[in-house]
Amino acid sequence: MTEGSQTVTGYEEPQAPVARLFDQVADGYDRAALRFFPFTADRLAQRLAPRPGEKILDVATGTGAVAVAVGQRLSGNRDGGGRIMAVDISERMLDRAYANVRRMALHNVDLHPMDAAALEFRDSYFDALTCSFGLFFLPDMAAALREWRRVLRPGGRLLLTSFGSEAFQPLAGWFCEQLQACGGPSIRPEDFAWQRLATAEAATALLAEAGFEQIECVTEQLGYHLQAAQEWWEIVWNTGYRGHLATLDAAALARFEQQHLERIGAAFEDGKLWLNVPVLFVSARVAET
Repeated sequence: MTEGSQTVTGYEEPQAPVARLFDQVADGYDRAALRFFPFTADRLAQRLAPRPGEKILDVATGTGAVAVAVGQRLSGNRDGGGRIMAVDISERMLDRAYANVRRMALHNVDLHPMDAAALEFRDSYFDALTCSFGLFFLPDMAAALREWRRVLRPGGRLLLTSFGSEAFQPLAGWFCEQLQACGGPSIRPEDFAWQRLATAEAATALLAEAGFEQIECVTEQLGYHLQAAQEWWEIVWNTGYRGHLATLDAAALARFEQQHLERIGAAFEDGKLWLNVPVLFVSARVAET
């Protein structure tokens, strides 16, 4: 960072570690094992029901799952029109999103590198704002929500998602236990970032504090059966779970992977293992003026 002509050393933007993590996992983020992401995006787009001509902002777009789903719905409107701005702090994620937008031949999606908590848009600009599995990574969720409310027009719609408190259990619990046994950090399932926003009560209180109205929360089960233990490792290696492995050296990481996948494999019955993915959908509105 520079201040005038001086360079300030030892400074790191607050979200820099998050950006680095998601730069790391971006190339595997669209793997089939992680299909809860596109499943959620489709349901979110359905709930949003975008209208012709609307301007929509997708925050923390990742590889663009929500932006693509919303863009497809807008393209399918008989009256046409409408546009999606999609932002993310990870440049590598945006590269993947750009490839996905091009692959779907969408011309109504724009991608920008941007901090979700400091949006570079004018007040009251968007008709709707979406954020799927992103808000809980921000240090000050209430401040971010106030920023999002700023860029929404009066009556504008907010839709966001989080994982439910029991997401990925019991696999997440085994992950924590075995990680510590292999010399990794001591963490519990309740320490995962999404637990900050895992219940309707927490989400409602947070959005009300930020000034939103007509808050509604619905949980849907979007889980599925894994066909091999390796699919769980793909989820671990290509999501935020990977950040918890950063302190392991190569030998410890290999030992953890082997022992953890043996434990996961032992839980399979009839060649499959249920992946529990409860998703909390939260909708709200900005007050009309």
